[in-house]
Amino acid sequence: MDVKWIDGVLRMIYPQVCEVCGRSLCRGEDVMCLHCLRQLPRVSSNGDDFNLLHERLASTVAIERAAGYFHYYKESPYVKLIHQAKYSSRPVVARKIARRFARELSRDGFFDGIDMIVPVPLHRWKLMRRGYNQSDYIARGIADVTGLEVSHSLVASRGHATQTARNSYQRWVNAGSVYELRDGASVAGRHVLVVDDVITTGATLLACCEAIHRVEPSARLSVLALGVAHLS
Repeated sequence: MDVKWIDGVLRMIYPQVCEVCGRSLCRGEDVMCLHCLRQLPRVSSNGDDFNLLHERLASTVAIERAAGYFHYYKESPYVKLIHQAKYSSRPVVARKIARRFARELSRDGFFDGIDMIVPVPLHRWKLMRRGYNQSDYIARGIADVTGLEVSHSLVASRGHATQTARNSYQRWVNAGSVYELRDGASVAGRHVLVVDDVITTGATLLACCEAIHRVEPSARLSVLALGVAHLS
C-alpha cells in the first residue's frame, strides 16, 4: 500500500496547519510552515562557552552547557508553540520541536558526554489536573534523537503557585525547596541535562539544579529550554 497516498488522503481529511500562523502545512513541513520557521527568533549563542543563559543562571551551582531554541516574547505569535503544548493538551508539539532542536545541537556536539535527561517535574496534583508534563515531552523529543536516558528521579515534593506574575526574587523564593532528588546514586558522577519549556528568570531550573547538587554534588549539570523569555 502506498504510504504517501495514505498520508495525502489523511491531510485532506485532517489538514495540518502551522502552529504559529495557521496556514496549511505542505508535505515535509511539521509544526511550523517554512515561512514561520525562517522567521523564528532564534537564540544564536548556544555554541558559546558562556552565553546569556549562563548569565541568567549564575549561582553557586556550575552550569556547563546551556541552550535555548527561540526568544520568547509575550507579544510574539511564537508563544503559541509553548501554549499549545502547555495549556491545550497538545504536548506532542513540544516533542516535535525538541526533536528539531536536538538534531541541530547534535551536529554541534552539544550532547557529547551527557549521560541523561531530567525534565523539570510537576507536582502530582498539577500533573493530575493537566494530564501530562510538557517538560517530559521535551525530554522525550531529545531522547528520540540522541538515545539518552530520561530519568524521573527529580520530583516536585510540594506544589507552588504560578510564576507568571512574579518578579525575579519572588520566583526564586517561590521555587526554592520545591524539588527533591529521590535517587542520588542515579546521577552520581554523571552529566545531567535538565530541561524545561521556558526559561524566564531561571529560578525554576536553578532550583532543580540545586536540588540535584544538594544530594549529589558530583553530578555535572547542563540545561536546555525551548523558549528563552525576554527580561525588560
